[in-house]
Amino acid sequence: MASMLTVFVVGAMCTAVLLTTGRTVAAEQAVLAEVDAAGTRSIVVRAVVDAGVTVTTLERLRAVAGVAYLAGFGPVVDARNPTVPGTAAVALRPAYGLVEQGPATADSWASQTALASPAAAAELGLHDGTGALLAGDGQEVVVTGAVVTPSHLTFLEPLLIAPVVAPGPDEPVTLLVVVAESPGEVAAVEAVVRDLLPAAEPGDVTVETSAELAAVRSAIAGELGTHGRSTVLGILVVSALLVTVNLLAVVAMRRRDFGRRRALGATRSFIVAIIMLQVALLAIAGASLGTVATLVGLVLSQSPLPGVLFSLALGTAAVLAATAAAVVPAIIASRRDPLHELRLP
Repeated sequence: MASMLTVFVVGAMCTAVLLTTGRTVAAEQAVLAEVDAAGTRSIVVRAVVDAGVTVTTLERLRAVAGVAYLAGFGPVVDARNPTVPGTAAVALRPAYGLVEQGPATADSWASQTALASPAAAAELGLHDGTGALLAGDGQEVVVTGAVVTPSHLTFLEPLLIAPVVAPGPDEPVTLLVVVAESPGEVAAVEAVVRDLLPAAEPGDVTVETSAELAAVRSAIAGELGTHGRSTVLGILVVSALLVTVNLLAVVAMRRRDFGRRRALGATRSFIVAIIMLQVALLAIAGASLGTVATLVGLVLSQSPLPGVLFSLALGTAAVLAATAAAVVPAIIASRRDPLHELRLP
């Protein structure tokens, strides 16, 4: 009965945490994913053609720590599909750098070829995604394939790019997109970007960041994290106290058993070890049952699920808390005087 009570307490603790903090963590992850989708890590630099921002600037930024993604674009020209009357013009941008590891930097692309996103192909009337276009400067550009627009470049849709192979160091860059590795690094990366930009007239170069969104993200994560930790700590403490009370009752009921063990030569450390081992095994069973049952219930109710790491960490914390709660009762049991206990009727 006492063993089942320990299993129940630990299982109930895991269930309580998963239904409170676990659901909060799942909601936090969903909210932060939405905030991240808004571009909390992006830094966008816009420059006029003669502002001095060139491919050389792009190459310098490649060596900056904390940069996860980097792409540069040259001066824009309009491109139309001459074979389909009435189609709108789409901005054609020379592209320098990676576009989600796509073919934009492959050496096989010539300077007169372009890649179009599905949105650009639809606006240009390219039903199969390929075709010849006429640029505003009179050049013919052939769309040879599609490009998947990364989330950091959706503001450029419809996206039509002309990958430039081996651009000259002085090729002008009018748009530069830098993505930091994490929202917390946006401010540091922005400072480095500003330092590497050439001196220009006011208004010729502008830097747009998502610093406000990054701050909101940090605030959300901090507030929810603090609340979640407080809830988990409170549940762990209450559960540990219940386990302690239960074990103290067990020790009181089995005092003669512990006395006999001591009389037969069991050391105090052995008594402590055997009690803590029993509690640890019971806690593992309780944590496993409580976690699995709660997760199944959340799946059936289509509620948000916390991550695997959170569930594993919760189970580990539950087992450690229950085992720690057994220390005092185990020490009390080990200190029973065998002669005194065996004399009791």
